[in-house]
Amino acid sequence: MTGSADGLGGAAADSLLSAGHDVVVHARNHERAAVLDALVDRGAHLVVGDFTDRDAVRQSPRS
Repeated sequence: MTGSADGLGGAAADSLLSAGHDVVVHARNHERAAVLDALVDRGAHLVVGDFTDRDAVRQSPRS
């Protein structure tokens, strides 16, 4: 889910996790990913990569 680091995207990811769904959250970089720790701790999967940089997306490890 893009936009999950704040606002409506974060609220949507939280709601989906609470409802028992598998959720993959996205952050543009590791600094923004830090705000997603609470969602990851609850079971969300995290992908870090700048979607405007094709190489960054292809090299992004999943956690």
